[in-house]
Parts: sequence; structure tokens; C-alpha cells
Amino acid sequence: MKEIIPTLQAWTAAGFASAEAILVSAQHSSPRQPGARLVVNERGELAGAVSMGCVESDLREHLLRLLRGEAPEQIVAYGAAFEPALEVGLSCGGEIKVWLRKHHPDAAAWRGVVALSATARALLLTPLNPDTPQILLHPGDTPPVPAMQPILADLLRRGANGKFTLEGTTWFAEAIAPEPLLLIVGASPIAVELCAMAARSGFRVAVVDPRRDFARAELFPAAEKVVHQWPEAGLPAAGMDEASYVAVLAHDAKLDVPALSAALRARCHYIGLLGSSRTRASRHAELQAAGFSAADIARIRGPIGLKTMGAVEPPEIAVSILAQLIMARRGTLPPAVAEEPT
Repeated sequence: MKEIIPTLQAWTAAGFASAEAILVSAQHSSPRQPGARLVVNERGELAGAVSMGCVESDLREHLLRLLRGEAPEQIVAYGAAFEPALEVGLSCGGEIKVWLRKHHPDAAAWRGVVALSATARALLLTPLNPDTPQILLHPGDTPPVPAMQPILADLLRRGANGKFTLEGTTWFAEAIAPEPLLLIVGASPIAVELCAMAARSGFRVAVVDPRRDFARAELFPAAEKVVHQWPEAGLPAAGMDEASYVAVLAHDAKLDVPALSAALRARCHYIGLLGSSRTRASRHAELQAAGFSAADIARIRGPIGLKTMGAVEPPEIAVSILAQLIMARRGTLPPAVAEEPT
């Protein structure tokens, strides 16, 4: 959504009516994910995309008919195009559904979206019913259907979008949030590699380590912050909250245990710990002695990263960690399982 806001504002200022096509579901291979948008104004100018050019011209015509009052707000579906000369479809073999709606610049939800700060979090709910207004929810707001609450909480935590049906109404929910924050504790060689890779993959990265000789800013050019504080103070100073991802890579109890404690108390979305089974058992014992329950401790991913990759060198280990972070972000990471005592 963020990529088309300036365009819609400019068209509104110029007095042009506009409409939007919102990608609300994608199956199999799809070039863009739910939430992608194509917008068109009454003069036929367009911006954004819901595919890589496969269906945009057809959608443009649909949206122009909608603006002229010749068609209703509706869902349009596209699948694989087996006869390109005769049929509009996706050559990638995917299947998508797109919601077509008029843009209402004076609607309360849209005015709320435009007023959001760069670091704000909110959810935009679009009912997939003709002429039904959108709803903007801020954290703590009550949703229109109480049963939505766990669905919306998960989407907001992950910064994700999703379509669901409750009480006979189908909704498309979009999380409006800054890019996810990865907090790396411990300025190790793995941390150097992970910082660079994660930043290229859409994470904001901060490094927390009180040791200035190890955590030198020039080693982490992609990091938003390098915080030279102990984890208890450094993680909150770096912006830790419930939506954060925490990778504890110090391999030093003086840093590991305070970092894990702070991340558990903050209920961070992802917590991972580097170390052997013996190291993890030691850290877990210290956390248990500090009052954390077995369920709390089971939330810690250890050893951090995807074990099946067999990673050995720092860049390989960083790749395995990043893969697990992406799975956590996209909601495909299986639930953590408590380790058996050793």
C-alpha cells in the first residue's frame, strides 16, 4: 500500500477520481503477494501492480468501467493462461483473486492511513462487499467482530496480510507496520554476516553489545543502530517490542542470559540462541532459576537457524538463521518444541 499512497494523494489534489485493484489472495506461483495494488484514475493513468504485467491491462479496463458506473465493486480471478492470444491469465501458473473498489479519499479509514507516522502500527480491514467502507484499527482497538482478535493480532505481529471469512463476511486485513526489527546480541563473525544479509532481505537491524572493540560501527554498515550497552538496557534502547526478532549470538553467558530474559519478558515474536546442547542447557537452567517457566523457555529457538542445512562457516550459519527468520516472518515456522533434558 505504501508505494501507491503518494500517487493517490496527487490524483486527489488534482481532482481526479480513482479506483484500486487489491490482490487479496494468491496460490501456487505468484509474482506479487496479497496486499499488492494497482490504481487507476479517471484519465486512465495507472500506478502499482498486482502481477508482473500479466493482467494489468485487463484490470485497468475493469477499473475504468467501475469509475464510469458500468460495473460494480467485485472480485476478479485470474489463473494460468493456456491460450495467451485469447485469454488473460498468469503465465507463471499461479492463481490470484483481486478486489476492485473505488477509492474514497474522504473516508475516515483512508484519512487515518495517510496520517500514520512512519513507525506506527495499524490494521486496515477491507470488507469484500460492494460499497462497504474500510475500517482502520490501531493496536488495542476492538475489531468489528470479536472472533477476529487472534487473527488480527497474529497478522499485526508478523506485519502480514490475510483474507478470512467470519459470520458470513469475507475480509481482507492488511498490517501497516515498519519493516521487522532484528536485534542481534553479540558482535560475532556470524553477526557481521547476518546483519548484511538480513538488511538486504527487508529487516531493520540493530546490534547490541557493550564491547566497543568488538561492536565497531564499521563492521555493521547496514545496521540502523549499534548499541554499546548490556542487553537489559540495550535491547529496549534499540526498540525491542513484541514484534521484534532477537538473535542471541554472543555465546557468552554474561550476554546470553540477560538478552534471553529481556526478550522473553517482552514476548518477542522470535527468539533464537546460538550454542551447543550443553550451552543451551546451561542457559535454560539459569533462566529457570530466574523464574521463567518451561513454556517460556521452549519459545527459544536453539540451536538457532535451520539444522537441516548443515551450515558450518559464519556465512552459511547466517544463511540458516536468515531462513528461519523469514519463516517466522511469513508464518511458516513450525511451533517451537521443548527440548528433552540431557
